[in-house]
Amino acid sequence: MTVPLRWKIPLLAVLAPLVLGLGSLWAVNQHVSRRVYSDIRQELEAASAVFGSVYATRARELASAAEVIARDPRFFSALALPAGAEDRHLRATVRSVARDFGRIAAVDLFEVFDARGRRLATVGPQASVAGGRAELVRQALAGRATAGVLAGEGRQYQVAARPVMVDRRVVGAVVLGTQIGDALAAELRGLTRSEVSFLSGPAVTGSSLASAADRLVLREAAEERADPVVHAPSGTYLTLSRSLPGAGLGSRHLYVLQRSLDGELAFLRRLQADLARLAVAVVLAAVLIGLLVARAVVHPISRLVRGAEAMEQGDYDYPLGGRGHDEIGYLTERFRHMRGRQRAYVESLEEVARVKSQFLSVASHELRTPVTIIQAYGELLADGSLGPVTPEQRQALGSIAEGLGRIVRITEDATFLAGIERQRATLRLEPCDVAAVVEAALHAAVAEAVGRRVAVDADVAPGLGRARLDGPRLSQAVANLIRNGIRFTPDGGAVRVRARREAEWLVIEVADTGIGMPAEQRQRLLDRAATLRDPRHHHSSQTLEFNSGGLGLGLPIARGIVEAHGGSLTAESRPGEGSTFTLRLPVEFLPAAAGDAAAEAPGQRLAA
Repeated sequence: MTVPLRWKIPLLAVLAPLVLGLGSLWAVNQHVSRRVYSDIRQELEAASAVFGSVYATRARELASAAEVIARDPRFFSALALPAGAEDRHLRATVRSVARDFGRIAAVDLFEVFDARGRRLATVGPQASVAGGRAELVRQALAGRATAGVLAGEGRQYQVAARPVMVDRRVVGAVVLGTQIGDALAAELRGLTRSEVSFLSGPAVTGSSLASAADRLVLREAAEERADPVVHAPSGTYLTLSRSLPGAGLGSRHLYVLQRSLDGELAFLRRLQADLARLAVAVVLAAVLIGLLVARAVVHPISRLVRGAEAMEQGDYDYPLGGRGHDEIGYLTERFRHMRGRQRAYVESLEEVARVKSQFLSVASHELRTPVTIIQAYGELLADGSLGPVTPEQRQALGSIAEGLGRIVRITEDATFLAGIERQRATLRLEPCDVAAVVEAALHAAVAEAVGRRVAVDADVAPGLGRARLDGPRLSQAVANLIRNGIRFTPDGGAVRVRARREAEWLVIEVADTGIGMPAEQRQRLLDRAATLRDPRHHHSSQTLEFNSGGLGLGLPIARGIVEAHGGSLTAESRPGEGSTFTLRLPVEFLPAAAGDAAAEAPGQRLAA
């Protein structure tokens, strides 16, 4: 679909600032949004580093305490006693020694194991679970100092395990730990200004979040490994989740740092609201600028377009305006001068056409008198009224009569063409058999194609019947088109006539297999009297010789007859592929008369 210029320029004028403005606002919004989230993520990373430092300090303190206890003579001498773990006295001794050290270490978890991994004493306020500590104890009894994370009964501990050795022989192990819970989370919250939570599998073992609902949302987000942005009942948080140091690969011991986005998002929403208002202002400004530009550019151009349309209708006084000193004003001024010259030229052409039509009318009228006299004396001579006629004289008189007939037809054509050009062509609309009209045209054209070997077909659609039209004139128009087809079709070719009904339209096509014509010749062919050949090829011929030129009256007369009926004449052609002329006439179709066989005839075929 073609977009008019009056829409293109406003659209371009509006879209350019609109896209630039809205694009800039979108870029600002995206940049600020990314900056806000980036800053919070950086703060969370810094908080993670603080947590790592605190956690490492706790690990060193635990490791130092465990090392001191494991090397103390009272402690390893107790474990070196030969009695087994079932000995109550041994267990009491170990418990007593461990209790003394536990008061000094002040840890949440203090457990002692013999060389076989059996727990001899638990002196801390809390105890570990056998399944969770097994690997840690095994590493210690193997002579390696280890650290890690233990979990059990909804708790989580940061622990250090040390082997107890006598004479390079492992006689037991000691495990010290501090709880990873609400107290540590509260301490870290003060240091990092972030909410801190600890998870062991699906359980939240400690958190600075006061709301149980918030803790539940955090646990569900951790289980689903959801987006870093967590929407909790108390607000929206940006979340950073990491494994606890020393927790081991594949474990689900996590610490989660959360920073509230509500303050930042409130700022961002205020910024976005300001940007939205600015965007509305940008849109309004762009529309206003576009309308002003469009009015300054499109309005004078539109007036030029309407001025050109008025010229087509013969109005050369349409006001153009636009007397500025810019390019549009210059264009308007040049158009005004061009319109004046065009007006003078058209008026001169109209005068020439009027003189030509008047000459044709007068010449045709003046020719009738001498032609009538010649015909009358020719007839008197031919029937012997003026004396005997020899055979040679009779042959000469026949040639005179034939020539006079051609002059009469040319005179009538010129008179009719003059009437068409003065828009005075009159028709006699009568009920006519369409098939008979086509047949008469066919016979008239074929009669002039003496010596030509061109097949001429006529095909009238069955049931076409009768219509109200000027039969003789329409037959003349169709005959002119058939003559044209025969004239420009080489021997061995064909001219086909097809007549059919399309709703309330009579359509007659005359198609030939001749030499065709280029597009530019086809476009001007029906606009004025024109010949299909260069005038140098014209010669007087009583037959339709191939590629010979005529007077150029046939097509203009055919067009005038069709347009007088309210129809149209169109042409389709390509060089070397022949031409097709189509007549479309709005006519009143009448019921066929009873017994009218011609109306049902499929057509006929004649050969020239």
